[in-house]
Amino acid sequence: MKFIVTDQLKISQCSSSGFDLTHISHFEESRILSMSQLNLTKQLISNIESHRIGTEYKRNLILSILKSTASKRETKNYLNKYQNQFAYGGSDKNYQRNLFVDRFLADRNPFGNIYDEDENKLSKIPLRVAIFKLNYQSIKPRFWNGIQETFKRLINLGISPIVIMDYDFLNDKSPGNFRNNELLTINEGNRILNSLKDINPRLVRNIFKIKEGKLFLHDLQQLIIPLYQEFVPIIQPIITEIDSSNQFFAQSNDLLKTLCESLLQTKNILSIEKIVIIDKNGGIPSIERNQTSHVFINLSQEYSDLVSELYIGFLEPSKRDFHLNNLSTVNDVLTTINNLTGNDEATAIITTPYITSINNDQLNPIIYNVLTDRPIISSSLPTTFERTPTLSTSILKKGMKVEVLEPENYDKQFTLQNLIDDGLVDKTKLFALIEDSFGRQVDMDNYMNRINDTIATVIIIGDYDGGAIITKEQYEDQTVTYLDKFAIAKKNQGLPGMADIIFKLIVQSNPDELIWRSRSKNPVNKWYFERSIGSMATGSQWKIFYTGDIFNKSINTKKRRDHVNISEKLKIYSAICENIPPSFI
Repeated sequence: MKFIVTDQLKISQCSSSGFDLTHISHFEESRILSMSQLNLTKQLISNIESHRIGTEYKRNLILSILKSTASKRETKNYLNKYQNQFAYGGSDKNYQRNLFVDRFLADRNPFGNIYDEDENKLSKIPLRVAIFKLNYQSIKPRFWNGIQETFKRLINLGISPIVIMDYDFLNDKSPGNFRNNELLTINEGNRILNSLKDINPRLVRNIFKIKEGKLFLHDLQQLIIPLYQEFVPIIQPIITEIDSSNQFFAQSNDLLKTLCESLLQTKNILSIEKIVIIDKNGGIPSIERNQTSHVFINLSQEYSDLVSELYIGFLEPSKRDFHLNNLSTVNDVLTTINNLTGNDEATAIITTPYITSINNDQLNPIIYNVLTDRPIISSSLPTTFERTPTLSTSILKKGMKVEVLEPENYDKQFTLQNLIDDGLVDKTKLFALIEDSFGRQVDMDNYMNRINDTIATVIIIGDYDGGAIITKEQYEDQTVTYLDKFAIAKKNQGLPGMADIIFKLIVQSNPDELIWRSRSKNPVNKWYFERSIGSMATGSQWKIFYTGDIFNKSINTKKRRDHVNISEKLKIYSAICENIPPSFI
């Protein structure tokens, strides 16, 4: 007979098994009861200690998150998504993961519903997966320790990593070369296991096959089970051709696309949070940023423009093709994830081994993006400012559709009423957005009368999730472009990239000269200040901001700048901003 947990259970088991407790001596009985009390005490102490450790772990984790995030909203968003991944909350998580593994091993459907002991249906706790494409040859030995520490930090933050090894240079499909190359990858695989030993890495081979030219994942268990057991799968890009049984090395971007599509067929037991490409070439280069990386890319808006930019000729062909391949792959992957999940939560990060090895939550763009879902700097900071940092990392999202309405692309008189009449602007949605953003009711008739004939640009993001109205304001014989409304729906305020996307479009569509006003005590003024050439207080309730190429200090515009009478300009700006009537009731 097996006794478990406490000696009280021993007594009940003895009784239920036909033993007569009256034949137990008083000494033995008191000994059993004493042992029972001792074990119960030990169990109580153990539970208290476990609770103390769990509470301390939770507190330290949350403190580290608060130090690394910029706002309470970001902290709340992070915790809402990841808190059930933490070790201190692991009872339900561990129960579910063990259950899924048991189902896999018993050859049952692992993704069916799950229930507690009282037959109550439980919500599944999904794995939060980040897929890394790692170019081994580009990683110098001194980076490995930092990279391992980055992986450890990500795992502590609730991320389950999967690593795809990039052996794209092994693209010869001849069987003889495959055998030699396989030995090379085995040796490198052992080095990787040693370099990442603290994160429980596990090499995974032969999980992809190809039939009639179509690549597919044929063995999901080799990935899912290690993930549930808190191993990190390291995928070697070897695929088998079913018809010929030949093996060869696939292109890593092809495997990345196939893996993402396959994982998302697993019925809500995992989500793909991040796609991370690590290579010495880093992020997508930008002409505007002197060939350093684009900070944030809204693919729905910018993809075709970026492809055109890469073909301009500022890169040598091999590097251009490398970045084009990454850009195309990320666009395909994020589009697939968006189509299969119906959301735009997945983020791609393209960076370098050195940056990946930085062990600082606010300087490492991968860790920082997990915590905040945004880049480490704002993409709308002016590139002409010396204080704006340059990066080797690009953050990409599928993003929202963007519509910029300007006179150059409109064949009638450019008025707000004409845009409404032609169905280019939804009046109800536009004013609902403004009222929701500002929390005040618009004086619609007076506002329409004031801006109808003076609008210069209308910007709409998504389904009126955000937008802007820019007007041309007159003072004596001077015309100045004025940012009249910059609106983001309350549900999207704090959404990563939204404000940056809108502000960049505002400046790009009106590059020469732009002014706007904000109440003196508006907490957003710091954000405005960082994006303006200058600002001024008027002595009233308004603070005025201005920017534009006419103030640019670059050599190319020096002559134009020399002709700007700044003192006179500020008088005009002040007069315009002070004389604009209120828009709200």
